[in-house]
Amino acid sequence: MPYHGPDRADLANVFVLNTAFIAWQRTWSLGNARDSAMSPENCARLADLSLEQRERLARTPFLLMSLAEDDEARWQSLFLEQHTRDLLQCMQIRDEAASRLTAAGLGFLWQLAQRNPYAARLVSGASLTWCEQLATCTLMDLFTRALEDQTLLAPRMAGKAGFWDKLLTAGVSKRRHLRIAARVAALHTVLTNAPARPYRALAAAACKTPPARIRTSGKRSR
Repeated sequence: MPYHGPDRADLANVFVLNTAFIAWQRTWSLGNARDSAMSPENCARLADLSLEQRERLARTPFLLMSLAEDDEARWQSLFLEQHTRDLLQCMQIRDEAASRLTAAGLGFLWQLAQRNPYAARLVSGASLTWCEQLATCTLMDLFTRALEDQTLLAPRMAGKAGFWDKLLTAGVSKRRHLRIAARVAALHTVLTNAPARPYRALAAAACKTPPARIRTSGKRSR
């Protein structure tokens, strides 16, 4: 069975989610600088990006937003927890924008994990085991479990200043080759950050997936 990376439509969804996340993170960081997991320097860099630079950053070929996919203990609790109340029952939501982003991100990763778990891993950095477990949930049940956790949404690898320094400098450069190099390096960091877990198809998937530079460049990058 061949294993394919994200297709053009998947990456279009990644870019849209990244655009929305950048807008939310810039607003959130300005009002909560002391509470942000990102370094103050990178919070300031993100806030100072021009519209053109934000568009370049959004085209990073993985989700800039994290849903704590690497927090195995938290997600095992969410996967195993049983809810019986109606999803439409009023929830305690403190940040509607964050909840909308969480729902959109979960919905995107859920359908992608069902269709192509390896692509879901490439755009989220999650383990293939996590992607498979996500795919076994029903979407309504997943929302019921996850949307009340207001701490799920955060910048990906927010505590790694060097990771964000690269994305917020070379990753938004006017020079295309610098942007491509920064994106490839960042993607490599995301994919190697989580500890490896056994998965029966990982080796085959890795062998049959085209090199990262092909998947990250595609059409001429903006």
